[in-house]
Parts: sequence; structure tokens; C-alpha cells
Amino acid sequence: MAAPSDNAPPTQASSLASKLQISEEVERRYNIIKSVGEQCINDDELRDLLAKKAAPVCYDGFEPSGRMHIAQGLMKIMNVNKLTSAGCRVKIWIADWFAFMNNKLGGDLKKIRIVGEYYKEIFQAAGMNGENVEFLWSSDEINARGDEYWPLVMDIACRNSLAKIKRCMPIMGHSETDELSAAHVLYVCMQCADPLFLEADICQLGMDQQTVNLLARDYCDETERGNKPVILSHHMLPGLLQGQTKMSTSDPSSAIFMEDDEAEVNRKIRKKAFCLPKIVEGNPCLEYVKYIILPWFSEFTVERDEKFGGNKTFSYFEDIAADYERDQLHPTDLKKALSKALNKILQPIRDHFKTNNRAKNLLKEVNNLLKQDHKSNRVVPTALSKEMEALSVNAPSSASGLQMSEEAERKYNIARSIGEECIQEDELKNLLAKKPTPICYDGFEPSGRMHIAQEQRLKIICMIHTRRAQGVYMPRENKKLSTATP
Repeated sequence: MAAPSDNAPPTQASSLASKLQISEEVERRYNIIKSVGEQCINDDELRDLLAKKAAPVCYDGFEPSGRMHIAQGLMKIMNVNKLTSAGCRVKIWIADWFAFMNNKLGGDLKKIRIVGEYYKEIFQAAGMNGENVEFLWSSDEINARGDEYWPLVMDIACRNSLAKIKRCMPIMGHSETDELSAAHVLYVCMQCADPLFLEADICQLGMDQQTVNLLARDYCDETERGNKPVILSHHMLPGLLQGQTKMSTSDPSSAIFMEDDEAEVNRKIRKKAFCLPKIVEGNPCLEYVKYIILPWFSEFTVERDEKFGGNKTFSYFEDIAADYERDQLHPTDLKKALSKALNKILQPIRDHFKTNNRAKNLLKEVNNLLKQDHKSNRVVPTALSKEMEALSVNAPSSASGLQMSEEAERKYNIARSIGEECIQEDELKNLLAKKPTPICYDGFEPSGRMHIAQEQRLKIICMIHTRRAQGVYMPRENKKLSTATP
């Protein structure tokens, strides 16, 4: 836009200057937000959003599953701080129910909650700007607003094929060909719903989460839903070992954790980090410099003996890469400088976990939890589990040796007459002998006019309902059915 002319009327010049200032401010915010993502879908929508909304809502999140490594910690802190500096409100989704479905920490929500609190403690200690940042537990929010959340999840499930849902499995570390549980399908539908449920304008997650974010945009298009979120996908930081495109907690020796001590960081980078001379592509050490050290400090200093070139400070990654390719920067010097810079970033976190009692206890609890075997099959006890075990045909006093009273026998004959098949009869006899008023479940799907097969079933229910004195209990919701014409 051209600058206002000196000859323009005062009111016109003022208006042009105001528009120019607004445009420059939008562009400034756009550049900050865009720098967070390796890919943005799409740029024009992001600019339009910033021009119209002073404080867009940005959705981010994590699944509490173990110790936090630098890809989860430092990358998120830098990204969140950039977003808030550009005027965004950031909602961080603590996905405890998702960790439960992914069988993290044995599917124990109490343990998952402890790990979530540990993550929050690290973000605070490492310098995340808490202003305009809101941490939301998925279980709390969904329980509080289930009437909004679950219809949205079910509609997403209805509108997508199983094949399309399975293409999103990499978001939780699985492939389409893995042996999947029904929970994995539900997981995708729920994560697709999350940014829409939170009314997010921007989805800020890693490149590995892009498929489910695109699913959310497709859903908005199909349903003509407003507020289709912009997708801002950040770079995935690699692990220390060769070919590890994503840092993971599954191999602790290949990840640098946020509370690793100085000696451990030095050891991992010196002994574990893949770093071939003169090779930039696929070099995790150079990636850490590019995506963590330079953004954090705005420079990277290599200290070395004069005979090897002396100390040198870099401000741009291109210069570091050029020196490395020309063998003017040796892997040993690169690793030493990287270790020193990382330790400088991580030291405040170590200090916090040594001096703050809450943080110290949280870390101790997390380490104890991770020593346990989390791969075992979960057992979810219910309030009725002992009672149902007692009623089982395998219970010590099963019906095979049980003398049924005439009353129990009459109740059995009435109940049994309903079913063409009973699985299984001994359990039914045992149940009626031990429980005066067993609860019977039935239901229907309201889908159109009622045909005679449905009506006949209701008549049978009504008959049983009118014989409550004989011990077969029907829920109170069906009370009105007892007045139906037989």
C-alpha cells in the first residue's frame, strides 16, 4: 500500500495511515504465527483470521504418558510463547482420556493425572508464558459438557468411513495394518472433535497429527460449519539415533529428557547422537541447533582451539550448515557446543525439581510409575463385579447343585418363556434363586412407525411389568407401558 500523499485532505490521510498501520500489525502477527509451523493450511485463511480477530483461539495439547523430552517440552514452550506474543489465546488440551484409550500407564487415570501435573510443572519451570494460556483436562471438560461433545463425536463417526478413520492411526503411533482396538477408532473421532468443541481458530500440533486436523476441516466443509480451523503443523524433532524421524520416550537412550542432568545430556549427545562429518541431511545434532538453540538464544557459539579455527558465533543456520558441509565445523566441536547450549536451557528446570517440593515429589512419583509394567492388560473392576461373580455358573454354589424353590422355578419359567435362546440357563436359575428383583435391560431405536414385531415385544414387557410381585423388575422409565392395551 502506498504512503498517503502530503496533499491528501487531513481526514483521508489519517484514514489511510490507520489502514496502513492495521495492515502492518496483521502482517507482523502473521509472520510470528507462521514461523511456528512447518506447514500452514492455509496462509490466506490465517491472514484473514488475524485481520478480523484480535485474539484468535489456538488449540494445542498433549497425551500424558511418561517423562517429557525436549521435542515435547522446548518446542511447545517456544511455539506457545510465539503464539501468545502475537495475541493468541492458547488452550492446551491435557488428553488424559486419550492416554487411557491408548493404554498409557496401564489405563490408570489417577496415574495419568499425576503425569499431566508433572508436564505442567515443567512448562512453568522452563519459561512458558502463562498469560493467555489455559490448561484444560479433557476428562473434566467432556464430563461438564457431554451434551455438546458426544453428539459431535458421533456425527463425525457417522460421516466418515472406517478406511478414512484408519488412515489417521499414525496420530497415536499406530499404522493402518496394526491390530487395532475399537478405542483407537473412537480416539480419532474424539481428536477430530476436540478443536471444534473448543471453538479453536488454529490447530497447532505436529506434522504427525495433520491427517486428523484435515479430517476436522473436511467435517466443517461437509456440515457447512463455521469457524473452520487453520492448521499450523510444527516440525517433528528427530531422535538421537540414525533414521529416527521423531523423538520418542520408548527408547530413553535416544531421547533427551527435560530433567536429565548435565552429565546425562553430555553422554547422550557425545555417545548416542548420529552425526556423520560433512552430512547435514538427517543429522539430529544440526536439527537441534536449527529448531531449538538458534530460536532460543538467537545465536550458536562453538568454542574450540585456535588451531582448529578458534571460537565462532553463528546467527544463521545456513552458515552453520555451510561450514559443516565444508568440514570447517567438526562433529566433535558441534556436539560440545550443542551440549553446552542445551544444558544452559535445561538448568532452570533441574534447579526447580531440586528445590521445589511439589515438583520434586511429582518427579519421584512419575519415575516410580514408569518402573511398573504398563504393558499388562488392564482390568477395570466395577461395583457389580463381585456380585456378578457370585451369580456366575462357575460360582461355588452354581445352579447345578442348587435346589430351586417353587417361587424361583415359576419366575424362571416366566423369564425363560420370553427367549428363543438363553445363554445360559444355569446362570439364569442361579440368578433368580439369589436375587429377588433382577434388573432386565431392553430398548429400542426410535426410527419410524412401529411394526407388529416391535409391538408384540412391548406386550411381553408389559406382562412382565404387571407381575412385579413375582420378582422380575423393569426400570421405572417403562412404567407407562403397563397401561398399554394388551
